[in-house]
Amino acid sequence: MIEKDIIYIDWNLYSILKSPKHYPHIRLKSFLEEIKDKYYLVYSDAHIGDLRKSKDDNLRKLDLNYLSKWTNDIVLVKYFGNENIVIDKINAVDFSNSFDEEILDNSSLKLHKSVELMNAKYGEVRDDVLRNYFKTDPKNVCNFSVKQIEELLRKMKIFNSFKDLIEFRLKLRGNTDKNPITYIDYYMAAYTSLDLIGFFPDDMNNKSNYSNLLNDSKHSAYGSLCKAFITNDKKCFHKSKFLFEYFKSDSKLIKTCGVKNKILDYENDLQELVNN
Repeated sequence: MIEKDIIYIDWNLYSILKSPKHYPHIRLKSFLEEIKDKYYLVYSDAHIGDLRKSKDDNLRKLDLNYLSKWTNDIVLVKYFGNENIVIDKINAVDFSNSFDEEILDNSSLKLHKSVELMNAKYGEVRDDVLRNYFKTDPKNVCNFSVKQIEELLRKMKIFNSFKDLIEFRLKLRGNTDKNPITYIDYYMAAYTSLDLIGFFPDDMNNKSNYSNLLNDSKHSAYGSLCKAFITNDKKCFHKSKFLFEYFKSDSKLIKTCGVKNKILDYENDLQELVNN
């Protein structure tokens, strides 16, 4: 199996497929049944990250087993300190337990604490940047191309390009000998950089939302390497669309939200996967 055999779906959509009520989701569920002999579905460490926020242990275990059922226990993951993405076969409950144990490792614990700090401060920091440095309506930024974003960054007189911004943020990780920077890291830095400058920014109205942003960035990064990435998150879709072009991804990006007047386009997107 290689990533091009995989259709990647984020947790938001997996959760909706438990009991789909709207046509795009009902259709997707039947579509996934149609192509189950042609493509694989997977879960990832980003799905585990989404579910770790649940305070109900029983519900989390049910969701983990639900993931395992959909994916036949196939996980796509970049382990901490590993340069390669691994495709493994392990029950999601067992994987989640090992995921929790990893946080007890000193290097992982430092990362975990920094995420907790960002959960508390990120929204305030981002909004301050938007107010004080970006003298433009955020709604305009959402329509920007790479060239326009770079022009905006140059006006700030801090970065000459979007790439410079990404690489600056990666340097903040410090020594990378034990955890080298990979494509997934670079992509996630690009995704969160888009959010930082107001490109379809995520809502930051509760303390866990920075973690949500990180998980979405990893979903998108993994999805960019697969045959297709399907999401029900409008903001994730638009950031992914920008970055799929930026990183020249061949993955098929499909959204199930906002397709009310574009059902034919949606059907064509699904059919393209059947025909390929």
